[in-house]
Amino acid sequence: MNEDSEIRRFDMICIGSGPAGENAAVLAAKRGYRVAIVEGEGLPGGAMVNTGTVASKVLRETAILCSSFRKRPVPGIDPEIDRSVSFDQFLARTTLVQIEEHDRIELDLDRAGVEVIRGWGHLDGHENVIVDTPDGGRLRLHSPRILLAVGSRPNRPDHLDFDHPAIVDSTGILSLSRMPDSLTVIGGGVIGSEYASIFAQMGVDTTVVESRSTLMRFLDEDCRDSLIDQMKDAGVRFRFSAETSEVIGLDDGRARITFTDGQTHESDVVLWAMGRNGNTKGLGLETIGLQTDKRGLLKVDHTYKTEVPGVWAAGDVIGFPALASTSMEQSRLAVENMFDEIAQGRMEGLLPMGVYTIPAIAAVGDNEEELTRQGHELLTSSADYRRNARGRMLGDDRGKLKLVFDAESGKLLHTTVVGEDATELIHLGMLMIAEGWTATDIAAAPFNYPSLSELYKTAATEAADRMVRREAHASHERHDRAA
Repeated sequence: MNEDSEIRRFDMICIGSGPAGENAAVLAAKRGYRVAIVEGEGLPGGAMVNTGTVASKVLRETAILCSSFRKRPVPGIDPEIDRSVSFDQFLARTTLVQIEEHDRIELDLDRAGVEVIRGWGHLDGHENVIVDTPDGGRLRLHSPRILLAVGSRPNRPDHLDFDHPAIVDSTGILSLSRMPDSLTVIGGGVIGSEYASIFAQMGVDTTVVESRSTLMRFLDEDCRDSLIDQMKDAGVRFRFSAETSEVIGLDDGRARITFTDGQTHESDVVLWAMGRNGNTKGLGLETIGLQTDKRGLLKVDHTYKTEVPGVWAAGDVIGFPALASTSMEQSRLAVENMFDEIAQGRMEGLLPMGVYTIPAIAAVGDNEEELTRQGHELLTSSADYRRNARGRMLGDDRGKLKLVFDAESGKLLHTTVVGEDATELIHLGMLMIAEGWTATDIAAAPFNYPSLSELYKTAATEAADRMVRREAHASHERHDRAA
């Protein structure tokens, strides 16, 4: 092995070029700091571009076309899936989108002046990174600021045979040879719920197995129940509070699941979607005394600093919510902290969550349980898509927007949307929360007609009216007591 003993010095080093690493590197470099980003894979973008997000969302767009035609049928157009078509054809646009994203990332890094170092980086004591390059060389890097943005990978228990074609994880499901007739998803988290809804909309007999009593408990209960009902209507079957004892591949190419109560269930494909593990193995954490949890995830504080001085972490490697959008914001705040700068903007703590199920569901702000724990007296209101002209045009008669206000001040504290364009609509709620808008402010704002954005006005008007009646009632009570 050729070894380069020269130490190259940087103001910041990012290990990993996914959304967290890319965003941090570009931000710091644009501020005049010398930045290196270390990437072991041949292409940038991490799981977001290369192994999951882009491909799954391309498949989702195909499924949405099928869903849209069923909601608002067009005479002469048949939305049924041709099951003789190879699975690769359903993902035909993936490669194009990935190429364009690779080009964008590389151009952004280059324009910012970030030095991209190809190779597998690992820590070698405090402030030191060693990079093993593809040509067998070794580089030594030094920086007082290191960001670990190495991402995560699907959890793959040793007792499951992922070599069998019927047993896949969230990466393997994108490499199926054909569209299956039946799919069983084990795990009702974000990834499992997204894939279940996508395949069900494409006519696949789909079952979700979840050990807890419901999906994604972090979501608003009313909107989550609406999502579950709509997934059921699309053909998804749920087995809640169900534990599996065995998953085996069969000789006929299918898979069998055995439950702890002795029942069995067979399926063309079983998707194991029980969490993700941090890509921290071989990262050299032991050389600086940094520990992970049992899933290989790192613990950070509110500034995304680890327990070891000079080392920060952001993105999937720190766990929930593990979304591209939140990863970018985490890395921004980490960079602000690294260089002792005051975080700019009014969005600190406001991380929008978008779950790309069909229908999509999105939320921003602390949920009702947390707000109540904080001492807020709450007032909630909602607006249904079926009473919105644009919602009716889209054929979405089940969608809902829910707003949560502080009953005393009238300020908006939380928004959840389930339905068409939920992951777009949520950003308006985020801005309103950040700016301290009240129900009266929102009710007085003009919105285009017809538009889904009008849902905010509808829900806020109801809330503002209730607040007026509430205040009038309280005034009468005060008057009566004075009398």
